[in-house]
Order: sequence, then structure tokens, then C-alpha cells
Amino acid sequence: MSEHQDLKKEFQIERMILFTDAVFAIAITLLIIEIKAPEIHHGMTNTEMLAQLLALTPKFIGFIISFFVIAIYWRSHHRMFSFIKDYDDRLIWLNFIFLFSIILMPFSSAYYSDNTPFALPFWFYSLNIAFTGLINYAVLSYIIKHRGRISNGFNDVKVRQLARWRTLIVPAIFLFGAIMDYILPKNHGINMLSRFTPMLIWPAITILNKFFGRVHDLEYHPQTTRTRNKK
Repeated sequence: MSEHQDLKKEFQIERMILFTDAVFAIAITLLIIEIKAPEIHHGMTNTEMLAQLLALTPKFIGFIISFFVIAIYWRSHHRMFSFIKDYDDRLIWLNFIFLFSIILMPFSSAYYSDNTPFALPFWFYSLNIAFTGLINYAVLSYIIKHRGRISNGFNDVKVRQLARWRTLIVPAIFLFGAIMDYILPKNHGINMLSRFTPMLIWPAITILNKFFGRVHDLEYHPQTTRTRNKK
């Protein structure tokens, strides 16, 4: 393959990554746009204004959770696409389906945070995030399966296992939360314990990293297209 073709292919991959980054940026911005600032009327006391802010607590909790979940998915996507040296239609469409689930997240987050006590909004939100995670896993699996053709790296079995397990943590935890909400009794609000399951994400990642070894010992070292072109 000529150097011109290599550069053209690299440019097309960069376009895919830049488009993906733009969608992530829009989605993460829409999260805060969904939170409307309370109206302050003349004569309102500080106590009343504080009460208005406190009423927005569920919305801010939903915003914070969704912000960091999207950040986790962006980091995962950024990490995976550092391996990419080529692309095909299947990879492009997998990426589009992944972005569809990302851009849906501001809506599902607002739907849930506006209706926190109800089961269906929580299930919808949890399934949205779980679906994103499963598509992310499908993208990773495709990249690993076709290493050598569309990607470099992932030659170490331990690295592949760690990457797969880390990709499954977030969807597994949100599915667990939805199942908890369905199973736990509704009386006395016991089922509301399911709303705290996202707090398990970081301990689960820490445990996984300790099980497989220190993360920086498992860092990926893909060859970049630019380096390959210069050889």
C-alpha cells in the first residue's frame, strides 16, 4: 500500500474519532442543559431560594452520575481506538450504534432524575447505560478479533481479559441495579437502595485491577499508523 493510501486511511480514521468526540461533547453538555435554573421572584428569602436549589438535588445527582458514566465510556473509546489502524463498514456501524446510545443518555438521565421514586424511569435509564456498555463491549470484541487487520496490539491474553472485564463492569452494575429495584419490596422504600448501585463502579474497577495486576503494567503499546508509515 502506498504512502498516499496510508495517509488517506489515517485521515478517515481521524474523522471517525473526531466525529465521535463531537457527539460525546454534545451529550455531556446536554446533561446540564436539562437542569433548568429556578426562577427567583422579588421578595423571596434566602431560605426559599435554598429550598429551590435543594429541590433540584435529584437532577444534580442524575447529572453527576451520567457525567462520569459518559466520561468512563469516552475514556474506553479513546483507549480502544488508539489501536485502530484500519476500518470497515461493520466497525463504522458499531460505532454509530454506540453513539446512538450515548446521545440518548441526556434524555434517559432527565427522565429518571425527574421521576426518581418510580421504577420505569430507573429501568429505562439503567437499560440505556447497560446497552451502551454492551455495544462498547461489541466494539472491543470486534477490534480484538480482527487484530492484525484493523488493529494493532492486544497480543497479551491478560490485557485482552482485563479490557473485556473492565468494559463489562458498568453495564453489569446498572443491570444489577434494575434487577434489585424489581426484586426488592416497595414498602418503606426498600427498593430505593437500588439507586445507589452506581457507587459500586469504582470499587469494582479497583478490585479488578488488583486481580489482574497494576494497571500501568498492562498498558497498551499499539503501533501508530504514522510510525508504520515512516518505516
